[in-house]
Amino acid sequence: MKNAAHLKVAAALYHISQPLIGTGIWVGRLTSWLVLAVIAAVMLTVIMNALGMNELFRWDTPVFLFDKAFTINSSTELQWYLYGFLVLFSSTYALHTNSHVRVDVLYQHFSPRIKHLVDVLGHLFFLIPFCLMVAYLYWPQVLMSFNSGEQSNFGGLTDRFVIKGALSVALVFMAFNALGRVFYSLSLMLDPTRATQGPFHVN
Repeated sequence: MKNAAHLKVAAALYHISQPLIGTGIWVGRLTSWLVLAVIAAVMLTVIMNALGMNELFRWDTPVFLFDKAFTINSSTELQWYLYGFLVLFSSTYALHTNSHVRVDVLYQHFSPRIKHLVDVLGHLFFLIPFCLMVAYLYWPQVLMSFNSGEQSNFGGLTDRFVIKGALSVALVFMAFNALGRVFYSLSLMLDPTRATQGPFHVN
């Protein structure tokens, strides 16, 4: 009975973890395509600079992010925005595929069970609190940017709150994904056979 009980707990934790992990992997794969947009923005900036073009397009009605013109500074700052979104939201994919930087001098020699325990403790006491704390403390800056209409001082992009808000949103998203990893690791500690199951399994 005791054995059956812990298997049921493992199953419950596993099934709770899968939507969180699956969403993180899906978002990470989706945002990875932004690298093409970054390359296009860089190439456009280089071409405009080579041709001595300060302004590529101008229109009458203000447009979100670009206001009334697309300038070389718009293209330059667009690179920062796109790269920011790329790094912030694709990091969940790195977390789930274990492709992030890890100082594993000791970790690589641990048994699978101890590795899962280290991951659980690390996520619960370091990653999740850090993400939530920074997101919470930075949010007033996002609101200030939105309320003040902060924008580029050099004729670049407007609506600076977008990229600032992305930081807080991405950190909260990372915290939820780390929670998914906690549930997943706990399920494997209770039932190691689940390591080979599930559409969102990662090594």
